[in-house]
Amino acid sequence: MTADALFTVPRLQPAEVGAWVDTWLRQPGGNLGLADGLRLAPRQWEGPLPVAIAALRRACGPEPEMEYPEPTVRWTARLDALMQAHQRGARFAPLIVQRRGDVLSVRDGNHRLGALEQLGGTEAWVLIWSDGVG
Repeated sequence: MTADALFTVPRLQPAEVGAWVDTWLRQPGGNLGLADGLRLAPRQWEGPLPVAIAALRRACGPEPEMEYPEPTVRWTARLDALMQAHQRGARFAPLIVQRRGDVLSVRDGNHRLGALEQLGGTEAWVLIWSDGVG
């Protein structure tokens, strides 16, 4: 299943991506810690662009090696809710990803990525940041 079938992608100019991400992260249920952290230094943004799911590395999940481990019951419930919402017509927002050398680390959207994997998705729309301005 392609990313276009699963996502609603905002039309953004490169200079608008950071502001869109900040607004997304600050909405109810968002990720205020990440929003605040992204404001601490200049960021260079790429996207939105489709990326193969296999190229993305989750930072959150039930696996013990995750940077942000989550109990399996909670992980499964959140994925189930996302998949049910998708079956009712909901589409996903782009994943927010950090480029860490050769690694694309999902910093917001780990549950969406898990649901995409369960739905048979092959790619995801992402917004990628790297530190500094280059």
